[in-house]
Amino acid sequence: MTTLRTYLFLVALGLSLLGIVMVYSATYRYSGTSYLVVRASHVALGVVLFFLASRVRYTAWRKFGPVLYVAVLVSLILVLIPGIGVKIDGSRRWFDLGQFMVQPAEFAKVAAVVTASVWVARLRSGSGLPMGLLAVVGVLFGLVVLEPDFGTSVMILAGVVGVLWASEVRTRDLVLAGGAAIAALFVVMLLAPYRRERFMTFLDPWSVSQGSGYQVVQSMTAIQSGDLFGAGAGAGAEGTYVPALMTDMIFALIGEELGLLGMVLVIAAFVFLALAGLRIALQAPSVLGRCMAAGLTTTITAQAVFNIGAAMGVLPLAGMTLPFVSYGGTSMLVCFAAMGMLCRISEDSERAREVRPRAVANLDRRRRDRRTRDPRALRGG
Repeated sequence: MTTLRTYLFLVALGLSLLGIVMVYSATYRYSGTSYLVVRASHVALGVVLFFLASRVRYTAWRKFGPVLYVAVLVSLILVLIPGIGVKIDGSRRWFDLGQFMVQPAEFAKVAAVVTASVWVARLRSGSGLPMGLLAVVGVLFGLVVLEPDFGTSVMILAGVVGVLWASEVRTRDLVLAGGAAIAALFVVMLLAPYRRERFMTFLDPWSVSQGSGYQVVQSMTAIQSGDLFGAGAGAGAEGTYVPALMTDMIFALIGEELGLLGMVLVIAAFVFLALAGLRIALQAPSVLGRCMAAGLTTTITAQAVFNIGAAMGVLPLAGMTLPFVSYGGTSMLVCFAAMGMLCRISEDSERAREVRPRAVANLDRRRRDRRTRDPRALRGG
């Protein structure tokens, strides 16, 4: 398991280093090295947060979880207030802290997973789905939708679904909750005209290639132009202009500059993260550890799937970044923190497996001693 944790960190670090190269490639023509420096600082802070998170025992989140939830809840309310939250492209999602823009909705993904895990870990096996949990998660979901940030709200639900899948809640309730979540997402999507337009564009982007389908068509064209080995790092984005290239559509740049081989390697990296997270969840020593590992893994995996799928035109656009790779400081910090939490769950699981056999052996020894010891020895002969 120590090797697994090492590989988990190295794969996450490798993706983030690739992200530095891709962000620089997407921005150096008009901004020089400014984005390169900021992105490198994001990665450095992310690595620090990884090691800090990996030092916190996962059981401590029973105590820290409510604090995290309240802090995220307050920040999501504050960011919606004009003059406090920063509005960009019609969405009020950020706090301006000078050199850094902080997006509290990213922390809401971890807060939802931790809160749900702590909640369901207290339930008896076969219990029904607690309505209180749906309410507290629903508040986070609703506040993020109001920003609006539909993509992050979907990831909040995805993380909670991962938690419930790993829990011991009644299967019937899980199926009903899953159906309700899908219905809620469709309602939220249909309420906003631009979300409806995105969905209709997904069905046939080529029919509106000069309008709402422009981003998707350009992304697919860039990926196709990369062929097997790509044009080389820094050589892309010349013949094809893809909007939001360093954030939502960075996978298109990977396809254009690194080709099919680069795309396969990136997808393989996320497959490894998913399988490693699943293994950690299955080997967790408690329901809390299992649910946290499953929820964090589901969040990162689902976000990668939606981002890559949107860039390739096989899933609707949802405005999601590619974990570890796309530009975004808060996203980088949250992803590395999630990896650190996963590694700590793995480490605590390993220690629990080492302690349990010794504890059982000691118990057996004490039982044998009680059966074989001369009773007179207790009275001094």
